Amino acid sequence: MLLSTEHRRFLWIGQSLVPFAINLVLNGGIGWAMFRGAEAIPLWGASSIGGDALGTSFLLPAITCLIVTPLVRSQVRKGAVPAFRGTLAGWLRPFQRPLGLRACALGLACVALAGGLAIALLCALGVETLGFAPFLGWKALYAGVLAALVTPVIALLALADPAGR
Repeated sequence: MLLSTEHRRFLWIGQSLVPFAINLVLNGGIGWAMFRGAEAIPLWGASSIGGDALGTSFLLPAITCLIVTPLVRSQVRKGAVPAFRGTLAGWLRPFQRPLGLRACALGLACVALAGGLAIALLCALGVETLGFAPFLGWKALYAGVLAALVTPVIALLALADPAGR
C-alpha cells in the first residue's frame, strides 16, 4: 500500500493532528461535565475510568467514522483530494462495508484493541483510582491519541471507497 505525498499530507495533518487537538479539548470537556464534583474516579464501577475508556473506545471511532467518511467522500468527488486507487492492507479490508456497519465494526475493533490496551496499561501501572484532575488529563490524552490513530484509517477507507469517486 503506497500512499502519494498528497495522501500522506492529507492523512497526517488533516486527519491526525487536527483530530488529536479537537478530541483532546472535546473529551476533556466531556470528562469535566460528566465527572465534575467527583474527588476520585475508580477504575471500575458505575462512573469509572475503565467504563469511560471502553465507552470512548467505541463511541469515538464510530462517531468519527459517521462524520469523516461522508466529508472525505465529498472532498474526493469535488477533486479536493485524490481517491486512493491502490490496494488497501489486508487488515483494512474487513472495514470496507456500508457506513453504519463500518462505524460499528471500527468501534468494536477499538474496544478490543485500544480499550483493552488502555485497561491493561492502567492495571499494569496499579491504578485503582484517579483524582479528578489526573482523570481529566488521562481522558483527554487517551481520546486525543485514539483520534490521531483511528481518524487517518477512517479517512483512508473513505478515500478508497467507490462511493467517494
